[in-house]
Amino acid sequence: MYEVDHIKSLIDVPDNISNLLTELKEFKEDFNIEVETYKDRYKITLLESTVNSQLNTTRCILMEISENPCSYSIHLYNKHIKNSSNEELKKIYEVKVEGENDFRLIKQDVKDLIEGKKGATFSFNYPL
Repeated sequence: MYEVDHIKSLIDVPDNISNLLTELKEFKEDFNIEVETYKDRYKITLLESTVNSQLNTTRCILMEISENPCSYSIHLYNKHIKNSSNEELKKIYEVKVEGENDFRLIKQDVKDLIEGKKGATFSFNYPL
């Protein structure tokens, strides 16, 4: 795993991924950012650094970006922390896009999730 500052030094990172990581630095104060690479696939995880004391949860945003075929997905989870060794993830929001990897759209989706504009509530009937 690489932190955002280290991944930029990799020569093989496409411009759109590099641009996205640069944009995500805006959230580095509130989220720990980790990046994993697999050939032409990238997994970026943003883990909220503070815990909601009322719910004993923290948010986790997982992005998976593929260059071939061109696609991405974004998942938002509430990470329930029972104790330091036991964690549960509850899916709150998910989006999958095929045929496009526009880093501005990805960044806007992530920003909307962080600000609570998307995925604020979970419905078992989603997307109905």
